[in-house]
Amino acid sequence: MFQRCYACHSVELDEGNLQGPNLYKVLGRPAAAVPGFDYSQAMKEKAAEGLVWDVATLDAYIADPDAVVPGTRMTIPPVRNAQERSDLIAYLARSGRFQD
Repeated sequence: MFQRCYACHSVELDEGNLQGPNLYKVLGRPAAAVPGFDYSQAMKEKAAEGLVWDVATLDAYIADPDAVVPGTRMTIPPVRNAQERSDLIAYLARSGRFQD
């Protein structure tokens, strides 16, 4: 499932220069927290409101990004299939575990 995200995102610790923010250890991280990444104003506002990327929030965002962060720059089509979202979130949860 992550192949769908790979064009813009990475889960490698030091990989930068991406179109989207690095997703290394994204679970539990506050929104708009990758230093140096140019987040949309909409994402910055959600971060200021306290948005944190937990399983439920990621699931909702992947299913419908504009519903969670209206005005987001993420342009990939929503992932409507619940199992595919679950698989993707499980992959993101594992990212970084063996890289530290």
